[in-house]
Amino acid sequence: MTPRPSIPSNIAHNLRAEVGFGCAVCGNPIVEYHHIIPWEERHHYEADHMVVLCRNHHAELGKQNRKLAYKAKQNPINIRQKRFKGYLVTNKENQNLILGNARFVGVTTAVSYFGIPLFGHSVVGSEIQVNCFIPDDQFFPELEIRRNHVAAMIDGFWDIEFKSNFIKFRKRKGSVFLSLDFRREDVEIRGRFIIDGKNFVFSPNRCDFGGARFENLTLQGNVGQAAIRHGRSDIRLLRENYAMANPVPKFVRV
Repeated sequence: MTPRPSIPSNIAHNLRAEVGFGCAVCGNPIVEYHHIIPWEERHHYEADHMVVLCRNHHAELGKQNRKLAYKAKQNPINIRQKRFKGYLVTNKENQNLILGNARFVGVTTAVSYFGIPLFGHSVVGSEIQVNCFIPDDQFFPELEIRRNHVAAMIDGFWDIEFKSNFIKFRKRKGSVFLSLDFRREDVEIRGRFIIDGKNFVFSPNRCDFGGARFENLTLQGNVGQAAIRHGRSDIRLLRENYAMANPVPKFVRV
C-alpha cells in the first residue's frame, strides 16, 4: 500500500488559522487534520472538506454525520472566544530559564517593566513553571503564560505552533514573535517584540532587554527581586483588574 503523503504545509497552516490554532470543538492545541470527506472516498487535501480537531474529537466526529464536522468548522470555539489556550509540560528536572543567550538561575522574576514581571520562573517539586507577560499597545495582555498555562489573543498572530513541550508564535511568515522550548536541559526562550516602543530581542547571539544589551550573561538572583528592571522606581504599572471602576492598565506613583 502506498503511504499517504503528508499534508502540504500551507494547507495545514490555513486549517489551523481557520479555527484559531486549536481543535474546532474544544480548543485543545494538540491537533490532527480530519478529512470530512474521507481519504478512502477521495484522496485529497482540500481545505474546504477538512477541519482541525484534537485526537478525541477526530475519532468522535469521524463516526458521526459529516454535517457535524462542517458545523464545527464553521463555528470554532477559539474564534468565538478570540483566544488561544494551552498548557506546557516537561519531563526534565530542575531546569533554569534562558532568554536569548542570558541564563537565569533561581530567579523568580528575570525581567520586569515598571514593576510588572515580564519573564520569570520557579521550580515546584522538580518541575519548572514559567511565567511570561507581553502586553499590547494599551498594556492589556496580548500573550500571557502563568505557571505554564498559555493564553493569547489570536487576532494578531499569523501562526501558533504548539506541542506539549514547545510553542512558537509568529505574527508573519518567517518571523518568530516568541518561542518557548521545554525539550532541552534548560527552558529556552527566543523572540523579537516591542513593548512601549522598546525592542526586546532574544536570540542565540543577542540579548536585548529594551535597550540594555547583554552577551552570554548568567544571573543568579534574589527570589524577591527582578534581575533586570525597566522603568522608574517611583512609578509602577498597574494591570487591569475588574475591581476597578474602569478596568484599564495605568501608571501610578508609589
